Amino acid sequence: MSSSSSLAHGTVSADLLANCTVHSRTEILHLMRSIQQRRLLVNLDMPNTREIIVTSVIAVNESNNTVILDSARGDALNHELMAGATAEFITHLDGVSISFSTGAVSLVEYDKLPALRIALPKTLVRLQRREHFRVMLPIANPVKCIVPSSNETDREPITAHIVDIGCGGVAIAERGGRLGAETGRILPNCRLLLPDTEPVLTTLEVRNSAQIRLQNGAFQTRLGCKFIDLPNAMSNRLQRFVMNIERVRRDSL
Repeated sequence: MSSSSSLAHGTVSADLLANCTVHSRTEILHLMRSIQQRRLLVNLDMPNTREIIVTSVIAVNESNNTVILDSARGDALNHELMAGATAEFITHLDGVSISFSTGAVSLVEYDKLPALRIALPKTLVRLQRREHFRVMLPIANPVKCIVPSSNETDREPITAHIVDIGCGGVAIAERGGRLGAETGRILPNCRLLLPDTEPVLTTLEVRNSAQIRLQNGAFQTRLGCKFIDLPNAMSNRLQRFVMNIERVRRDSL
């Protein structure tokens, strides 16, 4: 079983993982090409460290069973990748978590640019554990979440961007380190500045956190949060927004 399942999904029963593990090469190729075509962000976890690198799939080569990914930026970071015996990957496709492990990562040249090459995974885990469907939001034009500061000496609100969102919760991220990484916290009076609608006012509970290393080497704090006592009016507004985002995405395929 893929060891990345524990990273992606926490403690999951062996029976559940067995039911969610894909062994079909044809289906694995289809999923990998979908990840490539939709230009989804992929988290690359480096074993024996607490770092995660954000990358993306550039090409899927069926003839030699390899996958090409965007290169990590920086010689030191690439050296760490090359030194590892395995690599673990996580992404989300249509609200479903996709995770897989491969052997060593190789540094290659693709279209005259540095890139990473891995073996096509022999299995992957496709698991939906969220009560509500979530949609990924674009990073090129980020949607903001304003979090009130809890620091008595710095009362300036924290501006984070929304990574993904659904009717049950939201993932937010920021690079300044002001969000903090502690789980279990309650963040009251947060404002989700969704486009083409009034802001959604909500209380968030931090359920998980991660330090993400971006391709430029900078670090980003990412929090997975649950909505607490979201009023019906706010919930309806959020549901319309999520459905519209998904409708636009499907129409563009």
